[in-house]
Amino acid sequence: MKAIRQGWGEASPESRRQFLEEITPGNLTRMAWVAGIYLPISVGGLVYNALFTHLPDLVPWALFDIGLAIVSLALALVLRKTAGFLPAKLWVIRTYYAYCLISMTGYYFSTLVSYPNNPVYVLGLLLPALVFRLPPREFLILLGGTHVVYLAELLLTNNSEGVRPAAAFLGTDSLVLAIIAAWTLFSKDWQSFLRSRALRKANESLLKATEDLNEVMLLAAHDIKGPLLNIRSLFRILGTKPEWRAEPYREVVAECDKALTNLVELVGDMLETHELEQGAKVPVFRPTRISELLLTARDNLAASAAAKGSDIVIDNPAEEEPWPTDPTLCLRVVENLLSNAIKYSPPGSTVRIEWRREADVCCIDVRDSGPGIPGEEEPYLFQKFQRTGNQPTAGESSNGLGLFIVARLAKLLNGEVSCFPNAGGGSVFRLELRASRDAEGGGFSSLKDHDAGQ
Repeated sequence: MKAIRQGWGEASPESRRQFLEEITPGNLTRMAWVAGIYLPISVGGLVYNALFTHLPDLVPWALFDIGLAIVSLALALVLRKTAGFLPAKLWVIRTYYAYCLISMTGYYFSTLVSYPNNPVYVLGLLLPALVFRLPPREFLILLGGTHVVYLAELLLTNNSEGVRPAAAFLGTDSLVLAIIAAWTLFSKDWQSFLRSRALRKANESLLKATEDLNEVMLLAAHDIKGPLLNIRSLFRILGTKPEWRAEPYREVVAECDKALTNLVELVGDMLETHELEQGAKVPVFRPTRISELLLTARDNLAASAAAKGSDIVIDNPAEEEPWPTDPTLCLRVVENLLSNAIKYSPPGSTVRIEWRREADVCCIDVRDSGPGIPGEEEPYLFQKFQRTGNQPTAGESSNGLGLFIVARLAKLLNGEVSCFPNAGGGSVFRLELRASRDAEGGGFSSLKDHDAGQ
């Protein structure tokens, strides 16, 4: 908190430099706006003089103002888009700040005799104080120096009695207001900068801590996966022994096997999620027969479906031209969608897979007859660790990573996954694959040969 409330005078040179780098583009933008507004005013004054007042002494000053406005506008726009050169940018802003003060003060004294209550000096002090952000020492010197010149000029100006005190009092009041305004606006931006920097550092620390924690968890998950598989294998071996087939040992072995399978699945999903987030998975596109891929997915999930008395039906399983995709990753997506459909469908139901080609898009639909996805949960369905209010119908596990992995894999495959209600009840998960430019030409992928190679 002390760092957030730190005053400008207490700040380190590096903090000051960073803040000046942050506010300088804004100062240059406002300088361009002021110059852009001042340019037509100067041109209008020159035209008005040529048409009506005919004051020859005004022409050189008007031309000077027009030229300076053009140069200032161009300089501000160029420096705004140029990286670096902070000292030069600061000097340009200071010079223009001083020019605004000098020009308005000069105009005030040029009209003082005919218009002693002219508010131009008041505007001349307040305009740069409100528009530009300069450190306290700088705007105090510029504003204070201008006011000293203003008071000295009042003493030298021949005018009626009573004008000088009133003008001095009005000018001093304006100076105080300008200083308060400049100080308030600068302090506000300075404190906002300190808060933003503190939040940025806190976020960086939190991100670093999160990354470290993720690394520890992933190392632990990687080291745990092997022992879990070994323990599960031992329990499955025990389940084959005659003495372990009797009750209650058989039930204990089955429950242990189920729990270990869920743990292995969770660890595998965590490792795969990390790979996807780190960009470690690189798809290898090749011409693939989608019908063969869907048959493989059905065969791999047949045991899970049979355990619930469910069927997996593939519509339109005819042969077709190969489609460019990564067969391993695409199979992973389809199997995950099928697994979810089986989990959330009631026992004895039918899960349908439909696929079709539409121009350069291949659509694969997985239809279930479960409870469906509540509308308020659909926007968050594919987020990490997101679980719906529905529960698997036979007590299966769900870790909230499956659909997140599906969405990431679909993106890698140059596609996307979506969900919408099924007309007959339940949900439809659709995988849309677009033809990839990276696909290799010639031949086609056999999933069986590919798996054998793996």
